[in-house]
Amino acid sequence: MQKTNWLILATKDRGIDYGVGTFIKQLSQGLVKKKSINVFILEIGCSNSKIFNIKRHEGITFFEIPSVERTDGIDSTKNQNKIAQCIARVVLQYIPEHIATIVHMNFIFQYFIALEFKKVLNCHVIFTQHVFLLEEKTTTKFFDTEFETYKMVDHIATVTRHGKDHLINKGVNENKIEVIYNGIDPRHFELKQYEYIKVKYGFFKNEKIIFYSGRIDPIKGLNYLSSAFILLLKKYPDCRLVIAGNGNFESLIKSTKYFSANISFLGFIPFEDVVALYKVSDIGVIPSLEEHCSYVALEMLHCGLPVVASKLGGLKEIFIHNKNALLVDTEPNQSNIYGISPLVDQLANKMYELLDDDKLRIKFSKNAIIRANKEFTLNRMIDNYITIITNFN
Repeated sequence: MQKTNWLILATKDRGIDYGVGTFIKQLSQGLVKKKSINVFILEIGCSNSKIFNIKRHEGITFFEIPSVERTDGIDSTKNQNKIAQCIARVVLQYIPEHIATIVHMNFIFQYFIALEFKKVLNCHVIFTQHVFLLEEKTTTKFFDTEFETYKMVDHIATVTRHGKDHLINKGVNENKIEVIYNGIDPRHFELKQYEYIKVKYGFFKNEKIIFYSGRIDPIKGLNYLSSAFILLLKKYPDCRLVIAGNGNFESLIKSTKYFSANISFLGFIPFEDVVALYKVSDIGVIPSLEEHCSYVALEMLHCGLPVVASKLGGLKEIFIHNKNALLVDTEPNQSNIYGISPLVDQLANKMYELLDDDKLRIKFSKNAIIRANKEFTLNRMIDNYITIITNFN
């Protein structure tokens, strides 16, 4: 493989601590091990500094671009192009020009920066579609950023077949699209000591733990989980719902006030503690209204945690019903913007079924680890991305 610069576009916002941030961290750590690849990460919107900063860490070069604030409240393609030109002018000083360059987009709104690099570097652009536009809400009256992105990029990686079908239905050129599942290094889960976690967070020794990890966000279906947990407690009172992650707690706290003694809100906790909780929990739960190749799902899979999850999107591709998880049917629901929700009664029943069956949990745990190591490893993901750029050369 010829020498290559790989420039990953990142964004400093809340989401970077979760799925996309995990993807960028895993991708960059995997790529930097390849001696033929120079890895750069362009972090856009850094609020902790008002000046451009450059640093190196573990062989990766980071460009930190401060937030650009507009006082007139107006944005346009002209403004975006100017910002992109300024960023490219600064960054290009540090990227070897004689080496082939890949620019890797992760959000639609990074279009202008990727386009500018394509103009001045004659590089190839990859776009990984992590979420659907409904979540991003990036199209403005000034410019159809979404479809211009699909035309501009050289290749689109979707993290599920579900995502590929979505793009094809939108009229995107199928020949540009490749399904590449997210992957994670299994060594992250080789935790030898983890029983301490129950003492650290004050859990009772014998209570069953149901674990949710991720953003506190309407798309994650936590209000439906709260309703299901109330039903579950009637049949299985000796259990605890543990929620790790940050976000908008206000509405969730209101919906859980009737079982506050059986719920723990941990906030954003260290990854080592999350892994320890995967290890000691009895089941994991993912009641999402939309999901792609969820890193939380992959983490649970690698840890052998039996899971109850919504039967939709990428979750249907990660989990196999009755083999490594129990999947919950969904129904139309116009009370949320996604128009769908998990069946609350079924969600409660599936959690009870899995909690109450030790043999089923053992079976799911073994099958989960086998599937994780076969389909969702970092090495597999990196090999698939390198295959894309090999085809460019």
